[in-house]
Amino acid sequence: MVTGINSDIDYNNKMFHVQTEDGGLNNPIILTRIFCSGVLITTRKTSYVYLVEIEDWKSIVERLMKEQHDEMIQEIYRGNVMAQN
Repeated sequence: MVTGINSDIDYNNKMFHVQTEDGGLNNPIILTRIFCSGVLITTRKTSYVYLVEIEDWKSIVERLMKEQHDEMIQEIYRGNVMAQN
């Protein structure tokens, strides 16, 4: 299992928390969640079951996690993630 990534993003006077996790070999998914004020706003799941037979799967998953995490942050900055008022 790869270590998770967490970021706090201040956008439009709201604080968003972006959390990306690896489910590990028993649950090979990359899961990114965005929270605002403790409320789950959106989730993105990406399977990497096709990578588990590759010898260097961990480094590939780390890269995919960072990419997905950064993409979700960009969705906030694009205004595509709306916080509950």
